[in-house]
Amino acid sequence: MTANPTTEDLLTIVRNSPAAVAAHDKRAWLGLFARHHVVEDPVGGRPVLGGLFDARSGRRGDAPLSRFYDTFIAPNDIHFHLEAEDIVQGLHVVRDVTIETRMGGVTARAPMHLRYELTLDEGEPRIRRLAAHWEVAPMFAQVGGISPAKLRVGATMGARMLRLQGVGGSLAFGRAVRSVGEPGKRAVRELVASAQRGDGAALELLGGTPVQDLRKLIAAGDTVTATGTVDGAHAVLFACLDRRTLKVISADVYR
Repeated sequence: MTANPTTEDLLTIVRNSPAAVAAHDKRAWLGLFARHHVVEDPVGGRPVLGGLFDARSGRRGDAPLSRFYDTFIAPNDIHFHLEAEDIVQGLHVVRDVTIETRMGGVTARAPMHLRYELTLDEGEPRIRRLAAHWEVAPMFAQVGGISPAKLRVGATMGARMLRLQGVGGSLAFGRAVRSVGEPGKRAVRELVASAQRGDGAALELLGGTPVQDLRKLIAAGDTVTATGTVDGAHAVLFACLDRRTLKVISADVYR
């Protein structure tokens, strides 16, 4: 592989991820990630860190990512529904999707923005960071309930998380419910509206790129993502907020 992977090289790596997930091919999925990697799924939860010493396995490597796969991917049927063309910008790939997860007779759907940051690992493009922006509370609402199927799913999921993620990991996943929420979404809408009116500070924060047609806003952790358009073309906005002031402190627009 050359030092400069092509757009097609990057897209191939990224698209191989949902293909491996759908096929339940754990080895292929793990092989897409760089030796040192970060997976935030969901953003706002506890990141999965690879390449560091892992106390549970007693070694360095991909054991935390392997446990993540066994917890959230292996027992479920997961399908990615692409809502727009993938965006490639430098070594980043952004996907605008809805993910459908079937768990023991219960189906849940989550609107999602995925940001893949790639790197060259031993000359090959690999995923260095995967950030999955989706809202945990609506997912919980879809799988929670008192029907026999939902009770079985809840009990099975809880037991699996405790066994593979431990108490700390299970609690961290639950804490991902907390985000900048609706106030954060309002702040992003106000920022975009100010930029559209020509406000210099707002435009500078957006990199000089006014975003139009804002929709599909997702609040995860301290970040709000949104689908929109720039010059009529599909775009995705990633805005990070200060948790205390709920002001947007940085933004990236992919188009």
